[in-house]
Amino acid sequence: HVRSRRQRQMCIRDRSIILFSCGKDGCTDPTATNYNPDAKNNDNSCVILDCMDPNAINYNPKATDDNGSCTYSTSYLLSGSWNILNIEYTTQIDIPILGSQTISGEANDAGNWTFLYPEQTCSNTLNFVTEGIDILGQTLPGIPIDMTSEGSWELSNNENNLLVTDQNTNLISDYQILSVQENVCFLSGTIPFVIDTMGFTINSEIDIELQLSK
Repeated sequence: HVRSRRQRQMCIRDRSIILFSCGKDGCTDPTATNYNPDAKNNDNSCVILDCMDPNAINYNPKATDDNGSCTYSTSYLLSGSWNILNIEYTTQIDIPILGSQTISGEANDAGNWTFLYPEQTCSNTLNFVTEGIDILGQTLPGIPIDMTSEGSWELSNNENNLLVTDQNTNLISDYQILSVQENVCFLSGTIPFVIDTMGFTINSEIDIELQLSK
């Protein structure tokens, strides 16, 4: 049969409508795991695996599923309240008449430490009793260490060192960050202390390694 000109025009229009409506729906984001290069219309089905925590330094606002890749700054990880779960210490003290004495040992539940970020302020309590001192075959009682301080803190050396400044004395304690994770932290450093024992005032320093736990 011979089609009229009008019939042919209608057929062409119908075909154009069909072709236009056949654009594929799917994920049009090339970073998605289910990206479809043939899709023309994004149907919001994209699956993007990445970090979904806004506090992480690699947060991806487009991520739809967290893949456990989040990483955090040391400052963010330090922020919060920590218990001093364990402390290992070594110090030398000069006791009149008895001379220089070395004291070393470890203690558990030795205080607490709080770091605030981004305020960069901190407070801590260090409370434990050292091992006894062996002198001339006798063991003298251990020395109580009871210190509290408040101040500020900052990171240095590519965030490998923690500098704590006491607000009362302006003394700076430098700690090496051995490891820091979300709920556990290991620090080592040297802190000054002043104690009154056996009727004497002793100024000294103590080398410590701390295990902190949230």
